[in-house]
Amino acid sequence: MKKTLLLLLVILLLIPLSPTAKANLSTKKEIFSMLQEAFQVQVSLSERTRTKEEIYDLLNPYFSEAYQKLFWKESVFEEKGKFITYGSDFALFYIPFFHYSDKTKVIFLPESIYVFEFFPATIDGPVGYEDHFEGVLLRKVDGGWKVDEYLYNNIPDSILKKANISK
Repeated sequence: MKKTLLLLLVILLLIPLSPTAKANLSTKKEIFSMLQEAFQVQVSLSERTRTKEEIYDLLNPYFSEAYQKLFWKESVFEEKGKFITYGSDFALFYIPFFHYSDKTKVIFLPESIYVFEFFPATIDGPVGYEDHFEGVLLRKVDGGWKVDEYLYNNIPDSILKKANISK
């Protein structure tokens, strides 16, 4: 009985209490999975009010500190001493609504990963927009990959060229 409890305790100590930044992202599939998780975390912030610490703990595995500050300023609101996000058809600093297909381009560089997609103009629905590129830039932060920049029509030409796209 004591051996079983000791083994269980050792296993529990080895399991991290919260997710950490992804140390290795070497395939599109891994990147897509990480970004989908990050998006779900952002969406979950609208489910109920939370403390600043709770929100930080949820965002930290996926987003750099600088990105979190931008997201916080744009999307997080205080309610009775706690914090929440509200839904929006045009929410800045959320992971874009990627198709997670061949339309979604991933460009690997030694110190960064560009993930972006072209979104054609639309006038349907309550929000219309012109043709544009939207994406995120991942960088190594504290030994793991995190979303560090939101990209809206500011993908460098050299990156578009690597993706075989011309403006």
